[in-house]
Amino acid sequence: MHEMPIDPDVVALLDELGPPSPVRAADLSAEDLRQGMRDAIAIFTRGADPVAVHHVTDEQVPGGGGKIPVRVYRPRTPTAVVVYLHGGSWLAGGVDTHDLVTRRLCRDTGAVVVSVDYRMVPEHPFPAPFEDAYDAAVWAASLRPELPFLVAGDSAGGTLAACVALRARDEGGPRIDAQVLVYPGVDDDFATPSMLAFQDGPGMRLEDIAFVIRQYASHERALGSPYALPGRATSLAGLPPAVVVVAGHDMLRSAEEDYARRLLEAGVPAVVQLDPELVHGWIEFAPRVPAADRAFGRLVGAVNDLIGRAGDPGERRLVEESG
Repeated sequence: MHEMPIDPDVVALLDELGPPSPVRAADLSAEDLRQGMRDAIAIFTRGADPVAVHHVTDEQVPGGGGKIPVRVYRPRTPTAVVVYLHGGSWLAGGVDTHDLVTRRLCRDTGAVVVSVDYRMVPEHPFPAPFEDAYDAAVWAASLRPELPFLVAGDSAGGTLAACVALRARDEGGPRIDAQVLVYPGVDDDFATPSMLAFQDGPGMRLEDIAFVIRQYASHERALGSPYALPGRATSLAGLPPAVVVVAGHDMLRSAEEDYARRLLEAGVPAVVQLDPELVHGWIEFAPRVPAADRAFGRLVGAVNDLIGRAGDPGERRLVEESG
């Protein structure tokens, strides 16, 4: 688990946040945690160059729990449609905290990117965040049905993206051509090798990550549900091709690598992008950390490859037949 040290630029950036808080996440209010994320993002993106895209609109789309706010990024000539689900432990973050991420994804892939402001815990326990993610995906799939359609997200958003793909498989729609899972939470096993290796950080401690996962996935309606944590699914067969992005110094690493292995064993094309010198949350560091910027470039390359394969009728037919 310690093959390569953390990139020194990451260490320096995290040092700007100040010393780790002695207060447990369980003892903070939701608003405290949300403000903490906003403050961190402000540091991670300080001085970042603007990322221009052709057209950006804030919209509201229909959902079973009411209107869902989304931010839609449109390039001049779309190559695909990507639903993006932000990270933040299902309780923090939003389209604003991830604006640079989604802008870059739009610019560098040419995709229409739909960033979803799903409802969050604790005010809206499971399945509310998941239902918003799924309903937004159903809406987005109708925007340009002739183009490849992908679901993507980081951290808690990566979890949601994987679960949206599971439900779409189980219920026969919408058609999802690929899934992009950036260091997702996969299960609630807190005794994996990476959980133990990185239990004292950097970033979140084991007791804190256990708190947020249990708060989301141990709620009465979430217990045992694969739509809360995708690692609970008994079968991964028939899912769309995947890119699974793994940070080397991340408590979630072992579960993510196991999920990628299960996808491959189920016959699902899956690529693992391991960034051994990075930590959980690196996608937000890209404006200030060269190693994270390079990792983002590799991620974009993988997404472009998925788009290209999904747009090839022969490739799409092979995937559909394998499912």
